[in-house]
Amino acid sequence: MSATDKSSSVAKNTLMPLFKVVVVAIMSLALGLAAFIGWPLLSSNNSGSSSLSLSEYIKDDGAFIFPQPINVTDVPFLNEEGQTVGKKDNVGKWSFLFFGYTYCPDICPTTLAVMQQMWIKLNPKMQSQTQVVLVSVDVERDTPEQLKTYMDYFDPDFTAFTGKPASLRSFAAQLNAVYAKVERKNANGEIDTELGYLMDHSANITILDPNGNYFGFIRPPFNPKKILKIVTAIQTRP
Repeated sequence: MSATDKSSSVAKNTLMPLFKVVVVAIMSLALGLAAFIGWPLLSSNNSGSSSLSLSEYIKDDGAFIFPQPINVTDVPFLNEEGQTVGKKDNVGKWSFLFFGYTYCPDICPTTLAVMQQMWIKLNPKMQSQTQVVLVSVDVERDTPEQLKTYMDYFDPDFTAFTGKPASLRSFAAQLNAVYAKVERKNANGEIDTELGYLMDHSANITILDPNGNYFGFIRPPFNPKKILKIVTAIQTRP
């Protein structure tokens, strides 16, 4: 080996460890800077939810969000205070509503209980931007007074609507909701008015945006944790 080759070999052996040290130092600095300013790091553990759209983020929780909100025409109702309300009265809040009735034996009280457990987990600011609504499909029995007593049992901040059959049909049709009166029958298969009637109805929770338009819906089954995630994400994610 010539003197020149020996010198080149020595130089390589001397510079290689130094080069590795410099590379490691640069990578450490970059990683530290990324962590400091919050840049996402390239690792299998950071493909996280931050990169998901709102729709993707909550779809596994049963929520479906439309690409664009669907316009809902103004329909008059009476609330549980006996006041006439319409679309303009609900502007400014995210509304989570479902169709039901106070004599409902199972789905309605269960859904309201879940919503109440979710509600108490919301911070005051989010509560002020959110409303939980029961739209009664039982216009015969659900008077404003009946609705107020029923809703206050779950939470005084919850509200309910009732009104004329035509208004209810129009509103339900716009939100893809269905309902029907079901007469109870006795052991002989005959309609028994003394048993009262039931109302079959959709079980989805409908989401209206702060402009009162149809934003999406949530499919059952419901639980407080999932609903809290959905309500929070809708109000905080871009």
